[in-house]
Amino acid sequence: MALRILLADDHPVVSAAVADRLHTQTGWEICGTVTSATALLNSVATLRPDVVVTDYHMPSQQEGSGDGLRMLAALRRRHPSLAVTVLTMITNPLVLRSILDTQVHGLLLKDAPLSELVTMISRIQRGFHYIGKSAMEILSQADPGNPAASHGGAERLSAREMEVLRMYLAGRSVSEIAILLCRSVKTISRQKNCAMHKLGVTNDRELFEFAALNGMLLSGC
Repeated sequence: MALRILLADDHPVVSAAVADRLHTQTGWEICGTVTSATALLNSVATLRPDVVVTDYHMPSQQEGSGDGLRMLAALRRRHPSLAVTVLTMITNPLVLRSILDTQVHGLLLKDAPLSELVTMISRIQRGFHYIGKSAMEILSQADPGNPAASHGGAERLSAREMEVLRMYLAGRSVSEIAILLCRSVKTISRQKNCAMHKLGVTNDRELFEFAALNGMLLSGC
């Protein structure tokens, strides 16, 4: 079954460029493009996409729904199983953090190459969250105390822990990694947890933030 993707941007040229790039991916389908928050909310209900790629600032015919945070919150509330991603020009770290706080699945700045958009959707298709590298750099500079913003930690991982972590970040489950590496599920789970402890992260979201900032997501894992 094809992965259905809905694009939302009030600049049609942006949606056209994104659609052209995503059309090259086998098994992905652009099920629609919209140019307003109102159309986005209506189209999600009728088209039933698996993934939404939306701008943050979108015009609206309904009072309040054009506000980016309200729009994202409405999508998450009405369609909890929908993967919501944001593609934006915003570089204000407070706004970026607010976007993440709505529990979106992905965040990417428009200065990123389209290949990173493909990477983001691929990760989300495998059940992960994704934060673009340029977005993470902005967030880390604004909040250096965040454990996921630290550059330290990765060098303390053993070779086996790094191997497990890279495979996990690539979308493999603990059980799959155990089979591929001929180790027990218990051993793989322990090595993953030890690696996360050394990195100072406590959950998958923090792990992916750390990995995005340190280039672990895009380095052939």
